[in-house]
Amino acid sequence: MTDAESNELMDGQNVHPSGRQSPQGDSDTMRSPGTANRFLPLERLRGQNWSAIRGSKWVLLIEVAFVALWALYFTRPYRNMDTLSVPGGREYLAAIKMHTVWERAQDCGLCALWYGNLGGGFPAVLDPAASTLHPLVMVTTLLWGVVNGSKLALIAIFIMAGLGQWWQASVLGLRWPSRIWGGAMAVVAGYLAARMELGAFSLVLSTATAVLVFPAIIELARAKSMKAVVVLAVILALIAVGGNGYVQVGLVFTLPAGVFLVPWERQQVVRFLRRFAIAVGLALLLAAPFLIPFMHFLPSFSKDFDVSFKGAQPFAYVPLNLVIRDMGFYLSDVLEKLPWPSHFANYVGWIPILLALLGLFRARSSEERRAVAFLGFAALLALWTASGTPLMWLVKIVKVQWFSQLIGGVRYTSFIAGLAIPPIIGMAAIGLDQLLDVAKWRIHLSLRGEGPVEGRWSFDIRWLLVIPLVISLNQARNFSKTWITTVKIDPSLARVLAALHTPSLEWVNVPLGEHFFVEPAIAEDLKLSNDFSRTWHWRDRPLPQPVLEANRDGPPAGMAEKTVVEGVHIHAVVDRQEYAAVMHPDGSQTACSAHGTGANIDVSCSTARTGSLVVEENSWSGWRVSIDGEPARLREEDWLSVEAPPGEHTYSFRYRPWDVALGIALLLVGVVASSWLLWRSPQEGGIPPQATP
Repeated sequence: MTDAESNELMDGQNVHPSGRQSPQGDSDTMRSPGTANRFLPLERLRGQNWSAIRGSKWVLLIEVAFVALWALYFTRPYRNMDTLSVPGGREYLAAIKMHTVWERAQDCGLCALWYGNLGGGFPAVLDPAASTLHPLVMVTTLLWGVVNGSKLALIAIFIMAGLGQWWQASVLGLRWPSRIWGGAMAVVAGYLAARMELGAFSLVLSTATAVLVFPAIIELARAKSMKAVVVLAVILALIAVGGNGYVQVGLVFTLPAGVFLVPWERQQVVRFLRRFAIAVGLALLLAAPFLIPFMHFLPSFSKDFDVSFKGAQPFAYVPLNLVIRDMGFYLSDVLEKLPWPSHFANYVGWIPILLALLGLFRARSSEERRAVAFLGFAALLALWTASGTPLMWLVKIVKVQWFSQLIGGVRYTSFIAGLAIPPIIGMAAIGLDQLLDVAKWRIHLSLRGEGPVEGRWSFDIRWLLVIPLVISLNQARNFSKTWITTVKIDPSLARVLAALHTPSLEWVNVPLGEHFFVEPAIAEDLKLSNDFSRTWHWRDRPLPQPVLEANRDGPPAGMAEKTVVEGVHIHAVVDRQEYAAVMHPDGSQTACSAHGTGANIDVSCSTARTGSLVVEENSWSGWRVSIDGEPARLREEDWLSVEAPPGEHTYSFRYRPWDVALGIALLLVGVVASSWLLWRSPQEGGIPPQATP
């Protein structure tokens, strides 16, 4: 009998997915709200009252609420709405610096297209290390500002991870204890919380979004309608704009495991691959506002790379990070790793690992065997990729310099190991569900005597599973809560920043390496010359020279100490380099006054002689200039430059790139295409997942 015939038989005769026939009204099965023929097993809790409500959507809402409340409890430090209280993590305030794009957009609209607050400036929508275009960042920043918005976004991220894992258990047809426990474990496992030791917001966001990929792939393999294609496309697009190449590269190596989800028949495999290709195509369209500017910028893109992947841990040791929760271990170089918890901690604990092994080797149906094969192979591929081995092979096979540098840019492959956690927890949930399937685990007690003590009691020994499940959650929570903290910004920081303000748009520097200065400085619209944790830079272009620099050491070369504020030394440049000046043929220059923000820069100059106006802002296609309202031609220079006639003139520089417009147009095409697929798609149903109740 084929799987399809078996499914039809189950639907028509009320046969359990495990293969045994069930009477009408069996409390172990229910139809899933929102689907016509899908079984979601539920366990009887207490008497007829539960049986009466088990088919209601309220059951699933209670489960969702439980997982969400658990995430709210775990992330409760982030509910502090004091703007001086920020999430812990040594680079956190540098990591969320790009969120200020949306505050700029509120203030001046299109001026937000150019990020002119860092390293000479760059297009605001293409930073591959930022989550600027992720809807969660956009909405929270617009409503609550950069700092508080990021805290609420983090809470939502942990909720999303938990619900994504709950969704995976649901599409696998598992019982409610397996669904709830899996979702709760996804919230507290170390693969998310430990990243906050670094303060890597985009890495946490991208990894949590990737949790959604696994149930979406399972749905794609099983569903008849195109709804699953569109859902997967949206998730892949969110990962593309999530701002972390480690997760994106990791998924490229992990998702091929999806072929295990379909029977090894040519027609089935071709259908799955075709639908997956459609989902990828739609995702590219939906992510086009980031991808088009990024591809346009890529030839000028440069990044530190390491083709030997010295920061990776050998594959033999990578799985051990799943069960080690000794903090001293992560602060050491034991087992050939760097002493950085943020890069290597992925703790889930022995109990989930043992349950995952149980789920791996005791599948109850062909459908479950395919799901377990997918999850197991995906976890293995993620851990293997985290060792850097496949990337090193690629570099050796494809001996092309630009490709080697591109692959070598994925320097810290250990982050990719976090992608193994959702499938591991998924297999653990299957293992738990298999334990629940042992119906003979029931103890009957009879007491004889007089009075109310006489009688017969029956105890389901499966309730004892609550003990190890709670222990596993508590162990993971105790390990991960170390990094779910907030710290107070020193009020003296504002006085240091006040000393760095300039009368025009000159570049300045806050203390290098003190990342908590970065976002507050950018919030005050200071232009920071240095990169400050930006992992990429313009190819063959110098950073602008700062006119003021703050540090705790002596003056840099070419600078002299100006003042000391709160123990921080403020140094000023000796030979002043103007942000905007007209350069004359004889080598002299005339300083000009500049004001504006982002993509809108206005310069006022008064000169007696002709020359070239040079504005110390990176020139890039998309910049336009007008002189006294009349269009002019930009010179092909690294900095913005235009011929300056004698006299008093106003120069208006505007960044209005074509790539952003094209990206938005393609996004609209993707939205229309997705809507059309949903509209023409037939009603989903007919293929219930084969799970044991």
